[in-house]
Amino acid sequence: MKKATDYIKQKTSIKPTIGVVLGSGLGIFVDSIQSATHIPYNEIPDFRKTKVKGHKGEFVIGEIEDKKIICANGRFHYYEGYPFDKVAIIIDIFKHLGCELVIMTNASGCVVEQWEIGDLMLINGHMDYSFIKSNDNPPIIKDSRYDSSLLSQVKDIGSKINIPLREGVYTWTTGPTYETPSEIKDIQELGGHAVGMSGLPEIERVHELNMKLIGLCCLTNYGSGMQTHSLTHKEVVEKAEQYQKQFLIMLESIIKNLSLN
Repeated sequence: MKKATDYIKQKTSIKPTIGVVLGSGLGIFVDSIQSATHIPYNEIPDFRKTKVKGHKGEFVIGEIEDKKIICANGRFHYYEGYPFDKVAIIIDIFKHLGCELVIMTNASGCVVEQWEIGDLMLINGHMDYSFIKSNDNPPIIKDSRYDSSLLSQVKDIGSKINIPLREGVYTWTTGPTYETPSEIKDIQELGGHAVGMSGLPEIERVHELNMKLIGLCCLTNYGSGMQTHSLTHKEVVEKAEQYQKQFLIMLESIIKNLSLN
């Protein structure tokens, strides 16, 4: 870890306070960053390479107006073979570089029929549907990970720029295959609103490191069984890219206007 963070610090004089994890198909956000320094993962000592399509595999450090940020353009997944407690190494990097806030984003499946594809969902709770720790039905976790004052600020920011935000429970599955129609039905009955294969290890690590969290999902598809054709990763990436304009506006507005005081 020290070799990695020392290497990153040598590449830029900017000291980020906000860390952003970008999901599949959402990497174009880095083009909004001023005074940007790009650091490919494969150049960092003792660090990993990302293997998933739609994840470029680089840190981008710079500014959005007066806010100093670092973006992880590419993340790691449990299904790639990493232990659960090692998946979220990006969050450790953010912490060691001085970040106070993590904005975790992803491309997610929507399991609410009344919602629209392309909607953005603010995470206000989560459900661990991996069954790694227990075979029982997973509880919905809504606790201090989801700071009510931060959630209110984000919703107000969305209202001011005329981007309505859905709000709901994010459901984590291990992947790499998509959920079956029966699993989607079960997730609906348990109270989930969106589902994806990333995010929860990062959410847990943010909590362990006593950092602040905002989770934002771009709903790129309906869950299995809610549409007539089979879902592919290519479709998810394409849909994320299609709807990324409002995602980019929302994310940039959060970074510019959010107060941590």
